[in-house]
This record gives sequence, C-alpha cells and structure tokens, in this order.
Amino acid sequence: MTEKRTFAIEMEVPYYFVNFSGEMRLSALIDIMLLTSEKQLHQSDLDSAEMVQNEGLGWVVVQYHMDIKQMPKLGQKLKVITQATSYNKYFFYRNFWIEDENGDTIVKAESAFVLIDIKERKIVGANDRLDDKFGAEETTKLKRFNRLKVPDDYDFKQPQHIGYYNIDVNKHVNNSYYFDWMVDTLDMDFIGSHTLKSMDIKYDKELNIESEPVSYAKLDNTNNKSIHWIKNGDVLNVIAQFEWKDK
Repeated sequence: MTEKRTFAIEMEVPYYFVNFSGEMRLSALIDIMLLTSEKQLHQSDLDSAEMVQNEGLGWVVVQYHMDIKQMPKLGQKLKVITQATSYNKYFFYRNFWIEDENGDTIVKAESAFVLIDIKERKIVGANDRLDDKFGAEETTKLKRFNRLKVPDDYDFKQPQHIGYYNIDVNKHVNNSYYFDWMVDTLDMDFIGSHTLKSMDIKYDKELNIESEPVSYAKLDNTNNKSIHWIKNGDVLNVIAQFEWKDK
C-alpha cells in the first residue's frame, strides 16, 4: 500500500488576515490551505506556476467541505497540514486540517481538484499527467460532497468588480475572492455576532477579467445558515452554504 504523505507549514495569524472582530477571514483561511498544498506540489515541480509554464496546465479546485471548531484568531500560532488522499481519472482529492498551539485540530477540510488545459479551458486527466501523486491512492470512486441548490429568491444582492489583482496564473478569478464577495453581502451586525461552523462550496464556471459577477445571498435565520451564489448574467459561477453559530 502506498504511504500517504503529509506536508505542513507553521505560521502566526497576522493582522491583515483577520476581520474587524479579530477572526481570520474565510478567504485567508482558504489561502493558507492552498499555500500549504502549493508548497508540497512545488517539491515535485507541480505547483500552479510551474504547471502553467511547463505543461500549459493549471490546478483548479471544484469543491470544498469545511468544518470549523474554532476560527483562527489574530496572533494565534497554527500548524497547517495537507494530505493528498486519492485520485481517479479526472479528480484529485486532498484533505487539510489546522492545529492550534496545543495540537488540537480546529479546522478540517476536504477538497476536489481538477487539471485544466489553460489554452483550451478543458479538463484533462490527472492520473496520467502526474509522476508524483504524493501517496494518494488510485480509486474509481467519486467522492460525494453536499448537494447545493440555488434558492428561488434572495435577501441580498451585490454587483462585484473584477480587477487585474483578482486574476491568478490560471487566467481566471482566484477562488478565494469569492468568499469575500459572499460574506460582504451579509449585514455587518450579523457577521459581528456570528462565527462560521461549516462551509460547502461548489465552483461551476470560471470568472475572468471580462465577467460582470453579481453576488446573491439567502439567509435562513431559523437554522443559522446562509446560501450564497454568484452569477455572470444568467450563468451560475459558484454556489456555497455557510452554517453559523453565535459567538
């Protein structure tokens, strides 16, 4: 059996990663997870920049599920760990978890990635393009994530602007910006009195520099959940569900 390999980085949460209540922004949380996986991929010349330059290919995340016991806070020392778990013809599955200074796991996440041909914007097979699979096991199974459905109406609507700083090496909007846009649609008093408990997100269609995205949100106060989706015209780009708890 292939030995699964983990990779970790240690960090202290800086002030520019947190919101007005001192908690790490969800977008920053995603960024440090992706940074950890990129550093592991870099060991085998498979990180995003090298894949684009050498192969014309790019890593694209298509789905996340995250459970949050405690959102990291300003100045907190963290250990961010990742592990490639399995892959099939098209999907590459990777887990992340974050430990606090006592070694307790405060955040866990599961993810699914694909490889795309940057020029053609088409998915290519991941299993025959990677020499190093980091201990991930080949499987024929598709991992099941929570199914998300766009509501019939919305409580909040907010147009978003795309600038050059939103575009990454894959030539589309970096996925972490979606989280800022989604959270920004909610009332500040709600954000100040709640913290995230879980998150699910599914990316359907990329946004590029010419897109004109609009962010929508539907708040379910009874179950402390919010549904968020972003559309470019009539095209759904991404949908997410956040579960909240009182602070």
